[in-house]
Amino acid sequence: MFIAHLPAGYLATRLIIDRPSPPELLRGRLLALGMIASVVPDLDLLWFYFVSDRQQVHHAYLPHLPLAWIPVFAAAVLVLWIRRAGRPAWLGMWVVAANILLHQVMDTTAGGIRWLWPFSRAEFVMSHVEARYQPWYLNFVLHWTFVLEVAILVAALWYARRRSVARR
Repeated sequence: MFIAHLPAGYLATRLIIDRPSPPELLRGRLLALGMIASVVPDLDLLWFYFVSDRQQVHHAYLPHLPLAWIPVFAAAVLVLWIRRAGRPAWLGMWVVAANILLHQVMDTTAGGIRWLWPFSRAEFVMSHVEARYQPWYLNFVLHWTFVLEVAILVAALWYARRRSVARR
């Protein structure tokens, strides 16, 4: 996925925070948190390009391994529970977890995700993108899954516009 992670993060976070209707300041912070979390797994691109010299696909690194996040979220839940955190902290945890998981679900459409790692190295992917065009990114832009990305982008723009008009 190239262009859909941030718009999907916007939509997912809006679905979470518009229901319980937290205060406006908290809503803005949660929205920023959700959009950041929606691209967190792609931080492994820094390692991919600058350290490993592209020796394996970046979806094989820790941030793109769904089961690797279980201890992270379990620790966060434990800390929130021990500290008797309030609703805003739990909402923040939910926003982060939902967006990181959504990122991986979206990458499964054409990128391949190792959903069962560390038990299996098998990659699950809905559709393979064949290398036919140069430069390399055209293979993704000209693939049918890019239509899904554009649809997500349009939906996010529509929702943001609708919210903007409703507030006037």
